Amino acid sequence: MLKIALLSLSGLSVACSTANDQNVYTRPDKVAVERPAKERAQTLTDLGLAYYQLEKYIYALDYLQESLILDANNAKTYQIIGLINMRQNLPDQAQISFDKALKIEPDNFDILTNYAVFLYGQERDEEALSAFKRIVNAPFYKNKWTAYTYLGLDDLRKGRKVEAEKKFYYALKINKDYAPALLEMAKIRYGKGEMMSARAFIERYFSNAGKTLEGLRLAIKIERALQGYDMAEQYQLELKRAFPYAD
Repeated sequence: MLKIALLSLSGLSVACSTANDQNVYTRPDKVAVERPAKERAQTLTDLGLAYYQLEKYIYALDYLQESLILDANNAKTYQIIGLINMRQNLPDQAQISFDKALKIEPDNFDILTNYAVFLYGQERDEEALSAFKRIVNAPFYKNKWTAYTYLGLDDLRKGRKVEAEKKFYYALKINKDYAPALLEMAKIRYGKGEMMSARAFIERYFSNAGKTLEGLRLAIKIERALQGYDMAEQYQLELKRAFPYAD
């Protein structure tokens, strides 16, 4: 028993002595296995996405360009580059990137949603609305809240307030925390004189988007209408601190 205990403590570097020396253990050499190019490209794309979300666009583009060297057919990579170009107000480059992404994956509705937002921002309304309608009519696609919200904004612009409110409601039914739809619902309820409902929506908006200039201005109006003067004053102070140069 003592001999067995000593052997177990000595570890694998000591071979068990047997009558047959062929049973001696030898550690195999390590074999380096290189990951496939597509896997390495996807890792670089994921890093690019992380830096994009941090708004560090130079670093993001470095990783994304490296990814394309390894895999030039990754639609997500082109999509993120398109989003960066949007943020940097480079519409021509954004168009090229979205075109490449949709050529690779024409039925990717996440990419189509981002592209439609880009088109709407470029005042290419007919193309944007056509894309948004295609998205909301897609039977198996679930992430439709952005499309519903932009269709609602178009209804508002055309004076169709009832239709707009329905679309914002649909957007929030899918994603209850979607800030743009929450803000629009707060505006609508304020305009209808439904102040308690407006307050609830603006508070939900602040929880998801933070205290924005537009949100604080609306919140002050709502609180004054509700005679919540203490809250109105608090929002006023927050507005002055955060946006000292605002009108």
